[in-house]
Amino acid sequence: MKEVVKAAQSGDTSAWHLLYNQHYPWLYAGALRMIGNSPDAKDIIQETFVQAYLKLDQLKDPAAFPAWLKTILTRCCYHSIRQRSRFICPDVVKERKEVQWQDEINRQLDKYELNTRLYNTLACLSGISQTILLLRHFSSCQSYEEIAEVLSIPVGTVRSRLNQAREKMSQQWAKSSDDNDNAVKQSDEWNSLYGACFTYAHSSLSYREKLITTFDKGLEIIFSSGKKAFGRLLIQGLIEEDMTYGNTFSNVHVVSSGPVSIIETHNRNSVEYPDRCPENSIFVLFRENSNVRRIHIHNSR
Repeated sequence: MKEVVKAAQSGDTSAWHLLYNQHYPWLYAGALRMIGNSPDAKDIIQETFVQAYLKLDQLKDPAAFPAWLKTILTRCCYHSIRQRSRFICPDVVKERKEVQWQDEINRQLDKYELNTRLYNTLACLSGISQTILLLRHFSSCQSYEEIAEVLSIPVGTVRSRLNQAREKMSQQWAKSSDDNDNAVKQSDEWNSLYGACFTYAHSSLSYREKLITTFDKGLEIIFSSGKKAFGRLLIQGLIEEDMTYGNTFSNVHVVSSGPVSIIETHNRNSVEYPDRCPENSIFVLFRENSNVRRIHIHNSR
């Protein structure tokens, strides 16, 4: 056991999978005892293993791996119980309307944005399929209808593309590996860039100019109403108009994969114009050769 743990710490993927398969059964049994809910228990097991994987190099004594794993499991269970107690009345159990996915791939999609293997698998999808997956599982969009509105496409297209993307990811998952982290690094770079640029677009000229230069001169702008416009100067004009009325972005959240980035912002209105902007906005950016060629803009009502 110690040698397998040491091999996993050195980056041996097969050793990690061996540890996963060996410890999954008793961890699952323990989670069931503490949580008493099969879908939740499976989610907690995945969270436990991801935390263990990310912190594996911090384990000093490989022989202590099982006890260390149990400690992480217990912490995850307690966190889940606290979260459920905040939202669920003990006298009322609401039925889950969302179908619980049974395979590991989709559970990873729900929970772990920075998993290298996940991003390598996402890279096999087309831009629109990546976008729908990101909106469905990494944004605040709550329904297929909202995703359709954000992208100005039919709801049926959202459903069919999502099903196709899931099937392709399931097929690709076994072929992908976590040896190449270029996809994660690239995503981190875009997340960092857009996170800073959108946060400070209204208060910093340098960030504002940096953001504008990421857009193609002939940028296609699509609003959720279906209206289209062209040119990055329009984006610059919208930001400058916001500045005139004292509007800013806050709580900026960015998720990127391949040529797609989704930016969610909370819009702060000034005291003088408290109702000018809606509460939240979603921006979906499509890049080609590092330049944003198309942007979808969706404002909450």
